[in-house]
Amino acid sequence: MHEIQAGVGGALGLIAGAASEPAATQERVVTEIPYITCDGSLWRASLDGERFLHTARDADAGHEDTVIHYQTWDGGCWRARWDADARRFDHSPFGAGSAHPDTILNFLDWEGVPWTARRDGDDWIVTRR
Repeated sequence: MHEIQAGVGGALGLIAGAASEPAATQERVVTEIPYITCDGSLWRASLDGERFLHTARDADAGHEDTVIHYQTWDGGCWRARWDADARRFDHSPFGAGSAHPDTILNFLDWEGVPWTARRDGDDWIVTRR
């Protein structure tokens, strides 16, 4: 099982490995992502098929939902739903912006570090930006 590591490199703990590869381009497989919700609270999301399993940072229990509400890189609030047939996220903004499909989810971790995540089965592949 992959776990979230707090500390150097943001809440996902991405630390540069190969000297020739910049940290921004390194990918890491994790089972859950730490994200900031629209109201600024800190949560983790793992995947189970088309459902997101959400757990508050300081809680052991959480809830399941078909959507994730998250802050994107500029702090805007978005909602994403996984479309299993199309194998993509359907993103829709709260406020200004246009709904769109995409295979990635751009989010802020608990420290405000921008990341990109995509699915790999029920795991996440994340890249720091």
